[in-house]
Amino acid sequence: MANVDILKPTFYPDLINYYLSRGVAQDGNFDVVATDAGAEIMGTFVTGSEPELFDMKPLNLCTFGTSTDVNGNVIITIDTQVLCKKSFVAVLNHNLNTCTGRIRIGSGNALTDIDDADLSNADNTPSCTEVVNADTIATNVITPASDGHTIVTFSESTDRYWGIQFEGNDSGDFHSSTNFSVGCIMIGEFYQMPHSPNLDVKRSISYDTVNIQESLGGQRYSNTPSFGRQSSSTSKSPFTLQSGNEFVYGGRMIYDMKFSYLNSTDLMPNDYSQLGANLTDDAVVEDIWNKTNGRHIPFIFTADGSSTSESDYLFARFGNDRLDMTQVANDIWDISLKIEEEF
Repeated sequence: MANVDILKPTFYPDLINYYLSRGVAQDGNFDVVATDAGAEIMGTFVTGSEPELFDMKPLNLCTFGTSTDVNGNVIITIDTQVLCKKSFVAVLNHNLNTCTGRIRIGSGNALTDIDDADLSNADNTPSCTEVVNADTIATNVITPASDGHTIVTFSESTDRYWGIQFEGNDSGDFHSSTNFSVGCIMIGEFYQMPHSPNLDVKRSISYDTVNIQESLGGQRYSNTPSFGRQSSSTSKSPFTLQSGNEFVYGGRMIYDMKFSYLNSTDLMPNDYSQLGANLTDDAVVEDIWNKTNGRHIPFIFTADGSSTSESDYLFARFGNDRLDMTQVANDIWDISLKIEEEF
C-alpha cells in the first residue's frame, strides 16, 4: 500500500514476552534444542544466547554455527503454557536469504512432538499465509525472498507446544560461509480492530532524541544519540529493507488514533475475573492491552491489516499508560490509543 495509508489497524502482540513478564521462566519453556549431530540438530551459538532470542531487541543478533554444520537444523521449542490461541509467527532481523535458509513451523500437545529434526513428530503443520517477506510457502515451510523480517499467519490454534525450525534451503544445506543469524522470535494471536479509526488520526514523525544546547552568546549546538532506525548489510531495524543508514527514513513514527462506537464485546472479555475463561473471546483488553501489560512490551503494528508491504509495519509500543474507555451509548464505547515506534 502506498503512502502508509490507514485502513483497519492490526496488532501482533508477543505471547512469549507476556509470559516472561508474568514470572514464567525462559529456561525450560522457550528453548533452543541442543546440538545433536546424529539427528542433524544445530544448537550452538556463535554470538548471543537463548534469552536474547526473545528480548524484543531485534538489533541484538544471535548467530548459530550453521556454516560449519550446513545440514544442521536450528530448532526453537515454545511452551505456551495453556490452551490459548495462536495465529502468527514473526522472525525479525534474520539473514535467511543470505545464509540460504528457510522456516518450518509445527505444533503439538507435548514437547516431544516438536523437538525432533524437521519437526517430524508434529501433530499439526499449520497452513501459513504471507504477511510480509514470506514469498514462497509450502504449507508450513516458509522461504523469505530477502534478509530482514518475516511475518506469517495461520488459522487460530490452541495447541500448547510449538516448534520453529530454521533449516537449509531446498538442497537441505545452509550457506557454507555465512552463519544463520536472527534478532527476535515472536508468536501469538494477532488482533484486527473491528473497524477503522476515526478520521482525525494524528500521525507524527518525531526526532525525540535530538538534544539542543545554547551558549551564552546565543549559538546553538545539537547532538543526537540516535536518528531512528538502523540498517547495515548484516542487520536491519524492523521494518527496513535497504542496507545503509543513509537509505533509512529517520525519526520515530507515532500514531494517535481514536476508535468510536466499539461494542462492549469487542472491548472487554466476557469474564474479567479469570483470563482462562476467555479462550474463545476476541477483545481489545484481553488480546492487546493485557498481552502487552499496557506500554511495557513492544508489539508489531500496522495501520492496514490487509497490507503485505513492509513500509506499513512498525515495531512499536503503546504510548499511553491508561486505556480510557468512554461509554457513548448502551454497551457502546470510545477508546483512544497512542502507538510509538521502537527501534
